[in-house]
Amino acid sequence: MDRNNRTENPSPEGSAADIARALGVSRAAVSYALNGKPGVSSSTRQRILALAEQRGIHISDRALNWKTTKPLVGLILADLSNPFYQELGVAVSNHARWHGYDAYLSHTGDDPLELLTSVRAMASHRVDGIILTATQDGDAAVVQELRKSNTPYVQVSRKIPTVPGAFVGIDNKAASKDIALHMVSHGFQKIALVVGPRRSSASNDRYAGYLDGLVESGIFVPQQWIVRTSLGIDGGLKAGEYLRSLDRGLPDAIICGSDAIALGIIEDFGAHGFYVPNDVAICGFDGVISPRTSDFSLTTVVQPVDDMAENAVVYLDNLIRNKAVTPHEVICQYSLRIGNSCRCQI
Repeated sequence: MDRNNRTENPSPEGSAADIARALGVSRAAVSYALNGKPGVSSSTRQRILALAEQRGIHISDRALNWKTTKPLVGLILADLSNPFYQELGVAVSNHARWHGYDAYLSHTGDDPLELLTSVRAMASHRVDGIILTATQDGDAAVVQELRKSNTPYVQVSRKIPTVPGAFVGIDNKAASKDIALHMVSHGFQKIALVVGPRRSSASNDRYAGYLDGLVESGIFVPQQWIVRTSLGIDGGLKAGEYLRSLDRGLPDAIICGSDAIALGIIEDFGAHGFYVPNDVAICGFDGVISPRTSDFSLTTVVQPVDDMAENAVVYLDNLIRNKAVTPHEVICQYSLRIGNSCRCQI
């Protein structure tokens, strides 16, 4: 056969390049349009798809359905019994919508197997990217799954310490030290710590920060008064029951790894005749809930949930659009909210 008369099917790359040259757009824009991904304007998308159809170039079903299907962001939440994750879920969903995405939510109950299952399910639904709040130390299989499916992701609030990657959160260690020093400023000597699970990087950083503040102040915490529990109210109820069972009596103050833990302890103690702050002072962490009456408010670290959600969505959007983004950490600014649960007069 005469080589000059032979017809060859153009490669997908060549087809994209041809369309890009014909329309004066980037090859990346052509790729986004043909594969039904964000990152290109509606008018440019329509021009690309029209020319691709005219030239007989394959257009994915997702691209054909673009007018009726928004791009999809997955959000995997850790423990919905902790109001922090409830509020973060709402904030991420709102910001995703403002950036043109629908949100696909999943809840793991802090179970590593459920996390892996959720990631696989989202990848099979071809989400454009995933925001993770449930990663823990030892979740390398999750990262492998994300890389295998080529799914961009951002970790929020906590992360896998051994895997560098995109992260949005606060400086948990510094925040914890700050609130520990505030509690010590009241003169408490008998202080207990009730923090989250060992596999959570955020809980471990908070624990380290609490200890730094206490050690710096010359406060020793007996091992019996260092409690690990789940981050929800049930975790606080169990911790309260445990602390009441000890022969050494109640501590002067309790520093908690979440507001929900603090509320659980307050509920348990109140049911048994011990009251905050008169009998035991207490503080929380997260700042998303504050039981406030005319005579009570919770001292806590406030995480800027809306700011964290917006940063996570923008970060993920940049990764989805294939912008040159080097994985890095976005550290948001926390604050202390002082109530009277620590015996401050407010």
